[in-house]
Amino acid sequence: MPRSYLNFDLLITPSSITPSGSHYQARVIQSPVGEDAADFERPFAPEELQGFWRHAGRRARHLGVTAGDTVDPAFDPQAFGTRLFDAVFSGALGQMLIRSLDAARAGGQGLRIRLRLGDAPELADLPWEFLYARDLARFLALSDETPVLRYLELAQDERPLAVTPPLRIVAVVSDPSDVEKLDVEQEWVRLQTALAGRQAQGLIELTRLDRPTPAGLQRALRRGEVHILHFIGHGFYDMGQDEGGLVFEEETGRSRRVSAEQLGTLLHDQPALRLVFLNACEGARGGNTPFAGVAQKLVQQRIPAVLAMQFTVSDAAAIALAYEFYCALADGVALDEAVGEARKAIYVAGERFEWGTPVLFSRSADGLILDVARGKEQPMEQATGQPAKQSADKPGERPWWDQVQAGGIQADGDVIIATVGAGARNVAVGKNITQQVYQLVGAPTPDDRQVILQKLADVEEALAAPHKTLDAATKQVAELQLQLLRGELTKMDEKETPSASAIMLAGGWLLDNLPDIAESLAALFATPAVGRVVGRAGEAAVAWVKQRFGKP
Repeated sequence: MPRSYLNFDLLITPSSITPSGSHYQARVIQSPVGEDAADFERPFAPEELQGFWRHAGRRARHLGVTAGDTVDPAFDPQAFGTRLFDAVFSGALGQMLIRSLDAARAGGQGLRIRLRLGDAPELADLPWEFLYARDLARFLALSDETPVLRYLELAQDERPLAVTPPLRIVAVVSDPSDVEKLDVEQEWVRLQTALAGRQAQGLIELTRLDRPTPAGLQRALRRGEVHILHFIGHGFYDMGQDEGGLVFEEETGRSRRVSAEQLGTLLHDQPALRLVFLNACEGARGGNTPFAGVAQKLVQQRIPAVLAMQFTVSDAAAIALAYEFYCALADGVALDEAVGEARKAIYVAGERFEWGTPVLFSRSADGLILDVARGKEQPMEQATGQPAKQSADKPGERPWWDQVQAGGIQADGDVIIATVGAGARNVAVGKNITQQVYQLVGAPTPDDRQVILQKLADVEEALAAPHKTLDAATKQVAELQLQLLRGELTKMDEKETPSASAIMLAGGWLLDNLPDIAESLAALFATPAVGRVVGRAGEAAVAWVKQRFGKP
């Protein structure tokens, strides 16, 4: 059942008492416990903010910039988020936030934190998504109980659109020939991989625009209802014009810059369009006016919500983000709750920074942009309706997953719940389960990679068996899932952590949709070499294997 929320609206304006350019007033203009205000000073010098983006791996996808920065493992987002929180929520405002959260909890509700930055657009580049409250011992945005979003209040009220599944998503995949090349095809594969299961259930319909041109998009919007526009490609920000935009293609394949204002004009007459997902860096930048960035401009042009990226994301994080976010939307939950679910999925996958990548801009008062009709859901069939046949390296030997004790993990149906302390990090949990698996199957050996590749070849052979009758689309998605699984299971370097979410998504799709290869998949996961990789991926991955292959 979707969560309901009370609003905590924080309006930030330049200080009238100390108009120095670095002093501001934070005013709570709506909350369950009243209103209040306090002045604060910008907590970071410009060079510190630049350092944050550099350390957090922000790599601009705009023309002329090379993606060369790397994440500094010594950088602590919690310390950064604590400084930001303490600057704004010190004293009375912090107490008001806690009392508001208590009031929301008393009514069984969440507390939606809506930041109104229109009068201080220069603060839009601050990483508000990393706000860390020491009294709560957690990041606010990392819980769907306290989502954080950039709220832009406009005159027009926005109500949910009634939708009968499928939820229709149109993807624009733009890769012009005359700009820095991006691996957009890989991102398209990741999106397909993430949504394959829900497409099979008829809950989501994903279509790629044939020609990523403005005219091609206009034709697609004219020919049928589109609920979500998903853009993969370059963004740009013109400092001289103080305006951002997206890079489409010309018919010739060369680049075509489309400003935020032009894109807004193209989209604003589409009442069915509820969300624009910008997988393009620079999409969340604000510039010096409230609607300078692409996201802000689109919200101004009657798009209920925009989800933009602050920095690039890894394969594992992108898959977890798209899967959890779109699945939650298809389930009819509020937009900010869906983003919260996606953030948690990325964090549990072991990504220290990337859960803070999505920035939500919205003008929806309650976060409900879709009213999804809930008919009888057709679940995907599990392999023959039973757990896959167990296998081990030696006949009669119990598989490693039946011997491992994953403390704190509950596997219930399709839901895996990890009980982790508020301050715990995935690496600590992962180390514990890794040692336990190593005790059962032994330490890594030089032959592990070759053994895994051979078992994967057996799965591929089972997939290609002559008696298999797969349509072209299913076969293509199956090959993509195997490709994803191979990439994670062959991460042999101890410094390279396999993604639990990617293993679970790819393996789950193959089991749910191709029961004939369940036995070869069980044999793959039963090998000690794969067990060691799954153990390094963490408790969530181990619990999933126990759930899908273990004894009923």
